[in-house]
Amino acid sequence: MNNNNNKIIKTITQNNSNIDETEYQAANTSFQSRNQKNQTFHKQFFTFKNEKRSHRTSYSTSDSIYIGNYVNKKRNGQGKLILADQSYYEGNFKDGEFDGFGFYRTKNYTYKGQFINGKKNGKGKMENFSTKSIYEGEFKNDMKEGYGIEKYNDGSIYKGYYKEDVKHGNGELSLKKEKNISIYKGEFKNGKIWGKGKYKWDNKKEYEGDWENNEISGFGILTENNIKHIGYFSHDKKEGYGASFYIEKKFVIFGKWINDIIEGISIIFSLIDENNNDNINEKKIVIMKEGDIINSNLTEEEINEIKINNNEYINSIKLFHEKILPEYYKAINI
Repeated sequence: MNNNNNKIIKTITQNNSNIDETEYQAANTSFQSRNQKNQTFHKQFFTFKNEKRSHRTSYSTSDSIYIGNYVNKKRNGQGKLILADQSYYEGNFKDGEFDGFGFYRTKNYTYKGQFINGKKNGKGKMENFSTKSIYEGEFKNDMKEGYGIEKYNDGSIYKGYYKEDVKHGNGELSLKKEKNISIYKGEFKNGKIWGKGKYKWDNKKEYEGDWENNEISGFGILTENNIKHIGYFSHDKKEGYGASFYIEKKFVIFGKWINDIIEGISIIFSLIDENNNDNINEKKIVIMKEGDIINSNLTEEEINEIKINNNEYINSIKLFHEKILPEYYKAINI
């Protein structure tokens, strides 16, 4: 933008007069010959009819045309700049760069807002032609950074924080599909759902807990079909210890899940009274395989052997009472 080679300069000193539009045509014939089809556009863009214009400069180079204030051989103050690719800027300049408030249009987007030292900095509004999205918020060094609101072509909306042009930090994403809307509220990292958050699908499925790389991973609560599963997940599946609370049927099954299926030693509890903090009673220990009970008739001796000598069982029961049950009580507001 600072290339002033081969420029031809005219200084305008007329005051309070009607200025003929030919005064503002590009002076460089080589530039005009390469862009003859755009001459009408150039002429229209640089016409100032019935306006006061004094001590302003009009010049063209091999790749640009400028009309505006010119101080110390640089663009300073208000002006208009058009480039050979038809991108243009109208607004404030400082030392030859976009600086202050202005409007910038390229073949890919438009931006209206604040600039510092030639880059988008501060608050502004950008419309992207290829994605058909509109962003309004904060910018830093030509990138979305800080708080902003982005509206997408399909009706989806993101409200939250950005870092280096991607979602990063706390935000709310409303995803629209036809007439249905799914909503996520929580943390983002490098443009992805990552951290702690709550996702509510349009089919009433809901998850609140840990996320990683746009997937349910870590500890959380999944509510679906009136079943509340509290425990560990990996890659959108139940993985590790957890408990499924069948609230309507008044029972809980606790155990270890592998690839979304409960396996091995498991415990079935009964739900007594949701208004009582002591509402969980152990009913029986069973053996599960591929999600089905294969042995529910363990002898008293076998049960005692599991309870006394199986360290994994002992640790899992501790996890159930110290971490899973408190989350369940919290979820049902006890």
